[in-house]
Amino acid sequence: MARPRFVVEVAGPAGSGKSTVSRWLTQRSQVVAASIWGLPRPLYAASAVRVLPAIGALVGAARWLPWEETEQLIRLDALDVFLSRLDYLPEPARSRSVVVLDEGPVFAFAWFRVLGHPCFRDGRRDAWWRRVLTHWAQRLDAIVLLDGADPLLVERLRSRAKAHPLKQSSDQELYEFAAAYRRAFEWVIAGMTAGGRAPKVVALESNGAPPEELAERVLAACEETVHAD
Repeated sequence: MARPRFVVEVAGPAGSGKSTVSRWLTQRSQVVAASIWGLPRPLYAASAVRVLPAIGALVGAARWLPWEETEQLIRLDALDVFLSRLDYLPEPARSRSVVVLDEGPVFAFAWFRVLGHPCFRDGRRDAWWRRVLTHWAQRLDAIVLLDGADPLLVERLRSRAKAHPLKQSSDQELYEFAAAYRRAFEWVIAGMTAGGRAPKVVALESNGAPPEELAERVLAACEETVHAD
């Protein structure tokens, strides 16, 4: 079954409000949520086999098996298949026209740049980067990049119920972590938009704006992109 006509990823550093905005978006009748997480288990199992060549190349570059990076490769492949085969969705969701990704490829690739093995940053994987960024540029129709002032991000990160490994870190450490992710998002998006067909990129500040307002602005950006096509 063909994928929906519009796939948008909501990305941003921790505390930017991307998950909250994504939840507001998925309350709309035309929107369905997806992520590298929580996909059907058979998808992950099949992807583990399908990405064996990529895992072999990673082992060759890293000189060992980086397990978290391997899992991320499997999740990305599973999401790719999921977006291609909407029969994995419940029947009522298959006709929805917009898929909103909360932690999709942009998030995963930024993770590789910030927390992944050094081979993802030092040039050893340049050919892989060109290939995957070009591929996912064809899959995404838009990227919404949320951000906010560092003190606000830290306050949100510490006050939310969701666990985070750096929740108890100092303010300065959290500022540096957010800055590293901003650089990674910029690098990933630059790679995705360097070719012919590129997703539309919308940057939104979440400082003080209610999530429902941000969700409306995301949908408006989606509609503009659809009409432009």
